[in-house]
Amino acid sequence: MIKSVFPSSLKGLALLYGSLILLCLFSILFLDRNVAELMHQQPYGRQILKWFSYTPILLEFTAGLVIAACMSQTFRQKYLTLAIELLLTITLAFVTRLATKYLFGRTWPESWIEMPSGGHNPSWIADGIEAFHPFAEGLSYNSFPSGHALFTFALALTFWRHLPRFWLIWFSLLIGALAGQLGMNYHYLGDLIAGASFGLLVSHAAKHIAAKLSKLSPKARLN
Repeated sequence: MIKSVFPSSLKGLALLYGSLILLCLFSILFLDRNVAELMHQQPYGRQILKWFSYTPILLEFTAGLVIAACMSQTFRQKYLTLAIELLLTITLAFVTRLATKYLFGRTWPESWIEMPSGGHNPSWIADGIEAFHPFAEGLSYNSFPSGHALFTFALALTFWRHLPRFWLIWFSLLIGALAGQLGMNYHYLGDLIAGASFGLLVSHAAKHIAAKLSKLSPKARLN
């Protein structure tokens, strides 16, 4: 499965990201509002779903442990490439999240942000408002893409490529993050698809940059 989301050809990459863009647009146009209303009405498993939504924190903590462990020479010899890619992934994911949320400026499905001037953020459930406001400032316009999905997919896929034997763990974390965010109605379905897509893009970029850096290393030049 991991090979299917990391195609080696430009044609494969174009087909993959083209499909994800179409899927995201379809969700925004035809699914998001109805799914948000459905999630708002369902009362089951809220506490479990809320715990699932913390998946990025677990992955970030694990990535930090791997990076810190590379201070040991024994660990560094085996996992240095993974640590470098994780560091790149976290950096790129942070920048991508900030830039894309500001670029798209989408309102949230639920009103859960208390505004300084009083009241709460405009939302589909509370106010019947769902729209994109490019370059709008403030937390009220930070729904798209999902930062939780972005970080989860970026880190989990990077781990998956290097530690495929634990694929069930990485796959479970991906599904858990999506279920938690969608089930708690923190994000529209389209936000999650976009977040997952940007997360995949970040993991792709980290892999590519790490490969370029390895060719520039003194050891690589000597070989």
